[in-house]
Amino acid sequence: MKRTLLCLAGLCVAGSSLAADYIPLTKNELAFAQILEEHQSYNARLQDVAAPLFKANTNLCPRTRRDIGMTVHTISDYQPSLQPFAEVLMDATDRLSVRTIRKGSPADSAGLKIGDKVIGINGAYMPGGFTVQRFFKVATQNAFKQDSTELKVMRGEKRIDIEVSPETICDYPANVFFNEKINGHTDGKQIIITSELMKTVPDDVNLALIIAHEMSHAIKGHQRKEKALELKADRMALVLMSNAGYDIDRAISYWKDTSHPHAESQKVSKTHPTIDERYENFRKEQARIETLKAAGKPVKFR
Repeated sequence: MKRTLLCLAGLCVAGSSLAADYIPLTKNELAFAQILEEHQSYNARLQDVAAPLFKANTNLCPRTRRDIGMTVHTISDYQPSLQPFAEVLMDATDRLSVRTIRKGSPADSAGLKIGDKVIGINGAYMPGGFTVQRFFKVATQNAFKQDSTELKVMRGEKRIDIEVSPETICDYPANVFFNEKINGHTDGKQIIITSELMKTVPDDVNLALIIAHEMSHAIKGHQRKEKALELKADRMALVLMSNAGYDIDRAISYWKDTSHPHAESQKVSKTHPTIDERYENFRKEQARIETLKAAGKPVKFR
């Protein structure tokens, strides 16, 4: 098997292939190589910030799932022209391997590592190839219902048995979408946060507020864009954050003082409240939450 060198503008990445020894990269391929590490970093941060919201609010979420806090991939998850990068930079092969592990998750506590090749679940063999992702999803849906799940992994040349204890979380996966627009939205099944938004929100508590807002839309199945629903999602977001242990006073203060890219358009928007309207709405809901907590009552939606 030959070693392939992929190069453009001085950037070269060595990979293995049966193809030619030299492959010029397109601009899109170069961009993929350059943003890959950034994308991994954004996703890891998003998972860490979203996890407390998903774990603490299962009683408020109509959709839940069993989870161990890791994502997996194979090389076939990437476009053919980009697979050499995935192979070299992410150690992707035709076997199912661990792509990310959420900090503090059951997978993390059990000792799973990024790059581990998953070859078995509760005694069921995990094959390689194009259909393994589908097979893994079905296998984990059953395995994660149990209090304990045994994963068999390859770490280098060593086979390891790892016992992991799945947990129940809200089933609204949060994902990063690379886009130059500052935006967060939901389709009712997942939460999408753009890479540009991740760049512009360095504070994790404020990021949690954004995630919780979109999570609220998903929980209530909001389909239309209107002011009343936006304000309701803001109130619900504070409930979700409070239950997850986030400092909602800090979140509101940061939100008030930060720059809002859509502030001018919201002044005349028919679907979104103004910054001042949202701030007043936040403070009223904060007062309600503090009253409930002081009385020792559970914090729930209105």
